[in-house]
Amino acid sequence: MTRQEVLMVKLLRPDINTEFHIDYDWWADQGRDVRVLIWEHLCPECKAKLESHADTANIDWVNPGTGEITIVDGLVYSLRHCCSQRDDYITPSTPLSASIFRVFVANGNAPLSATEIYERIGRSDPRALLRVLLGKQMRTHYGIMPILG
Repeated sequence: MTRQEVLMVKLLRPDINTEFHIDYDWWADQGRDVRVLIWEHLCPECKAKLESHADTANIDWVNPGTGEITIVDGLVYSLRHCCSQRDDYITPSTPLSASIFRVFVANGNAPLSATEIYERIGRSDPRALLRVLLGKQMRTHYGIMPILG
């Protein structure tokens, strides 16, 4: 996020209903691979199958409701359809920032507000989650940004 974008966030004053997402363009602009971070959040079984973030390919996924075929990242598919279904995917001991990142990956990076994240993880409260979402770590480590405008 540029200095100008940081100032814009401060001026627009995001609230508990402001939506956030993982900004994949930010990752590319930083010359970083978000797949490395996603791999770190895989369950032990998926990590054993996929020795690194580079060992995965895109796969054809068939939407069971519509029959539509979509090409999806195999790493993200594993996290969404295996790891996120486990009871230990998000626990009370999972760091809050990691829990938020995991929610976004598990829901296909659909935009979510602090209120909606609270409904999914049941920890803290929406105002405290908003403070975390606006914190430096969420931008610089996870690439999570508010959707402005």
